[in-house]
Amino acid sequence: MQKTKRYISLKHNAIRISAAACFVGLWTAVQGASVPTQDVSAKPADALRQAVGLVLSGGGAKGIAHIGVIQALEENDIPIDYVSGTSMGAIVGGLYAAGYTPQEMMELLTSPGFSYWSSGKTDPAYVYYFSRDEPTSSMLTIPVAPGDSTARHSSVAASLISPLPMNFAFMELFAPYTAQCGGNFDRLFVPFRCVASDVEAQCKVVHSDGSLGDAIRTSMTFPIVFQPIRVDGRLLYDGGIFDNFPVDVMRADFAPDIILGVDVSTPASGPQTSLMDQIDKLVMHRQDYSMDPARGIKVKVDLHNFGLLDWEKARQIYRIGYDTTMSMMDSIKGRIHTRVPSVARQTRRTAFKAATPELRFDSISVNGGTPRQNAYIEYVFRGRSHEGTTSDTISVDRAREAFYRAISPGRLRDLSPHAVYNDSTGLFAMNLRAAVRNNINIGVGGYLTSSTNNYIFAEIDYKTMSYSGVNAGLDAWLGQSYLAAQAKASLVLKSAVPSSLGLDAVVSRSKYYESEHLFYQTDAPTFNIHSEYMARLHWEFAATRRGRLSLGVGYGYLRSSFYRNMLRQGSGVGSYMDDIGRDRSTYSLGQALIRFTANSLDNIQFPTDGSSYDLCAMGVLGRQWYDSHDGILGYGERETSPQWLQLGVRTANYWSLGRHVSLGLTSDLLLSTRKLSGVYSADIADAPSFVPTAATAGVFNPTLRATSYLAAGLVPVYKVNSALSARVVANVFAPLRPIEQTDIGTLGDGLGSRQGGWFDGIQFFGEAQVSYALPFATIAGYANYVTGDGAKRWNVGLSFGFYLPAPTFLR
Repeated sequence: MQKTKRYISLKHNAIRISAAACFVGLWTAVQGASVPTQDVSAKPADALRQAVGLVLSGGGAKGIAHIGVIQALEENDIPIDYVSGTSMGAIVGGLYAAGYTPQEMMELLTSPGFSYWSSGKTDPAYVYYFSRDEPTSSMLTIPVAPGDSTARHSSVAASLISPLPMNFAFMELFAPYTAQCGGNFDRLFVPFRCVASDVEAQCKVVHSDGSLGDAIRTSMTFPIVFQPIRVDGRLLYDGGIFDNFPVDVMRADFAPDIILGVDVSTPASGPQTSLMDQIDKLVMHRQDYSMDPARGIKVKVDLHNFGLLDWEKARQIYRIGYDTTMSMMDSIKGRIHTRVPSVARQTRRTAFKAATPELRFDSISVNGGTPRQNAYIEYVFRGRSHEGTTSDTISVDRAREAFYRAISPGRLRDLSPHAVYNDSTGLFAMNLRAAVRNNINIGVGGYLTSSTNNYIFAEIDYKTMSYSGVNAGLDAWLGQSYLAAQAKASLVLKSAVPSSLGLDAVVSRSKYYESEHLFYQTDAPTFNIHSEYMARLHWEFAATRRGRLSLGVGYGYLRSSFYRNMLRQGSGVGSYMDDIGRDRSTYSLGQALIRFTANSLDNIQFPTDGSSYDLCAMGVLGRQWYDSHDGILGYGERETSPQWLQLGVRTANYWSLGRHVSLGLTSDLLLSTRKLSGVYSADIADAPSFVPTAATAGVFNPTLRATSYLAAGLVPVYKVNSALSARVVANVFAPLRPIEQTDIGTLGDGLGSRQGGWFDGIQFFGEAQVSYALPFATIAGYANYVTGDGAKRWNVGLSFGFYLPAPTFLR
């Protein structure tokens, strides 16, 4: 048996049995296909060999009940000679027709893989982190294509759920069975039909041949939610639009002696306000779920307490389908006298699976993009070591990895693979159709809060897809407390290990306050204004599938401007009135660094699963100046030549402990040989700060600043559903040696600085958050508390969007 794949949890079997075993198995199956439970002489002639057709209705997640129905039928040796289905009924019916057992179907439909591709999400295990763009605060992306009249249409997604993960999954699931039956659904393990809808022609379409995967996919393509599939030039949608209970299809195509019709639909009761309910009411035609009792038996499964998207309740739904069928088993057996012993059915299923070809490719072809884009995608699938050769074949594992490597950069709107079988070689050809995004895109978004920590974000990016792709962009952050601009450019190198050479330049200005203030409060005193001008040249390359390694050199000009008295310990807000001007601390620095990053978190700011790592080691040297506005230090300027080594480590790990509970552990470590300048206000203004949440980013808290520190956090999360969650962030901050005030010479008044005792000044920070994830941003409410005398202890607020500022020079 072919090894079970992690991505879809279950794959078709590829058992190769001997010719003799096949012959014996088939003979046994035929002989056991019609075994009456009673003396056949006591029954009418037409009862000796009944043909049974199974009809499965649509119903989203409620269609999982069909698997329970099939389980009950098989346990009681009820034959299933034909199957027809719509939407979810087509998925279950198609899997059964491909030889899946009920247990195998449940394993597939409850697997993480199914959860990912049915929701349009990429399994983190297959994300190529190196190829991904850095996340930004953009909420809306608008393609720009000068002279292209179709550009305005491409800015609108064709569906709510991305088709990309499902594209490969359906090919992987069903292509071997399409090859086995030669595209004739009558030659499957059980003859099969499914129904789709041609909305333009206003009619249903019955699939009896062609690609099994495409047929099933068209039958379940719910409008707006999933992207329509083009078959023979027609865009096809969910079969439930015109026929959600294809009894007439079963009669017309197979004419069985008796039909078992399984109806999992639920009548609407009360206001239907969810998005799925509204779409359902808008597009679905009036349905007829009746069945002529003379022609068969209707199994009505009561699922009124379940919705179309209740996938997490799969086991419950399955059980209801099973129990409902078992409660009707006496009636079913009274009408169906033919029996198929489980041994005979399993023998025939094993023989069918043994004849299923292994999904392996000997050729790759790409169309839909430019010649350079098509050649690049083909190169991703073949790999550098196979250029110019056709001797090696490509396994489905390697093809899957290449598929996700191709889509990871986000340059493809669609990539649709089709596997075409070659009888003479026993191998498949993969034909890929690509839809490439425009090279130029404009993004807009921001981070809006009830405090002063707001900004509007805008970006324009230029990206190409080729062997030596060029990426460039301009980003801007515009806010009351935060202003920044970034220019970036990189060249993707054609190498055995994916790599790129890039240059970034950033200008930023941050204002820090004693605590959070309302958005329109403009008279709040500014503790510190920090400005940075930096440029960095870096060479990056992939460090395994999930990581990125970067080597870089850079230059930074950093300046902090502050009221000296406001930064001193024990000073109140009013102390700044004692100053008539600001002091300035300025650095001119060079750096060399090495950095490793990896990220698989499921949400940028409010994760519930996954991990992230950021490790950076750097060496820094340069010049530093301190200018006092009043010459109180005895001279107007103090100049030093700082140099230090620094190691920074940030980690976040989240584990799912159940359907509703996750637990996160975070850490932030900074170790540095950086020495103090001797002026307290300058040292505390320039010191790195611990920022546990976005709400604390604009708050100046001296007790959370140090040249070296260790912070750790615990984050329990309660997930109400996939969008709504509540969490508590609890952090402990421990400076290795806090920055303390001391006197300078005979001036007194605590103007100087020194290193305190080891792990003195440990602080606590806690924040309670409630967040709701939208497709483009997150809405959150929070309340936080921090110890220490340097900031307001309690803060509350609301936020919308993601807080993702520009890169900084020293972290």
